[in-house]
Amino acid sequence: MDRQIALRRSDPLRRLYDEVAAYPVPEEPPGAAEPAAPVPYFALPLRIEHGGRVLSFVSSISTFNTPMDVTVAELAIETLLPADPATVKYLQSLLP
Repeated sequence: MDRQIALRRSDPLRRLYDEVAAYPVPEEPPGAAEPAAPVPYFALPLRIEHGGRVLSFVSSISTFNTPMDVTVAELAIETLLPADPATVKYLQSLLP
């Protein structure tokens, strides 16, 4: 997000970043039956409720630093990775 703010110099994007950065880090997910593992200092998991389950993901964003083509200059690829064993197990259960 810092990169996008630097490229665009967008005040609304900066305000959004400041707002999200001020959110408190929860101790454990809402409705958790047992205490959650400590939140890693390098990532804040994205938790999504789906079908009565809470799925937990971390995000990785890849960008191209010095592209030779202007169409690639702002390309960013985001990948969501399962952040806990329960999410991995649920996603694997969806495979044929």
